[in-house]
Amino acid sequence: IGDWVVNQACRQINALEAEGFDTVGISVNVSIPQFRRANFVDSIIQATQVHQVEPRKLELEITENILMDDPQVVIDALVKLKTQGISIALDDFGTGYTGFSQLASYPVDIIKIDRSFTQEINVDVSNRRLTVDIIVELARLYELTIVAEGVEDLQQLEYIQDLGVECVQGFYLSRPLTYEDFSKLVTQKNAEDNYQ
Repeated sequence: IGDWVVNQACRQINALEAEGFDTVGISVNVSIPQFRRANFVDSIIQATQVHQVEPRKLELEITENILMDDPQVVIDALVKLKTQGISIALDDFGTGYTGFSQLASYPVDIIKIDRSFTQEINVDVSNRRLTVDIIVELARLYELTIVAEGVEDLQQLEYIQDLGVECVQGFYLSRPLTYEDFSKLVTQKNAEDNYQ
């Protein structure tokens, strides 16, 4: 299933490029059993080559728990993937066991702030907001891209934007979509932007 998902993501990257959206990439979640396969790294690289996809457009998402399960196996695989230009995102950051000091040693490009922090920005002025502020500053120090997950209302979006975070995901922007519906959405948004 993991190989099918990666190959399907590569096909959809090509389809988006054919429609003129050549800056859009796709993220794929990967699991610890995939990392334990001897050919895991090669299968990812091969998929980008077979489909002639720019490696930077394929992003692999891992959770902190995957890093803790078998750290050296995972880190070695991520280093090889990064040397090929494939992006690595640390998903649900802040909910696992990664210490801030460990973050610098992990071969990641992106951290995704877990939705549990974003969700409570509106009601918890001190702890959650402070945690989000610290994560954002830390990510900047390590020159990582930041994504805020779980943005569901304008207040959350504005707070995240005020921190200078440009990438968000959540129901405020859109519910999960099929490829066809996503294509329609970005086509419509592109037309609106060009009109203005």
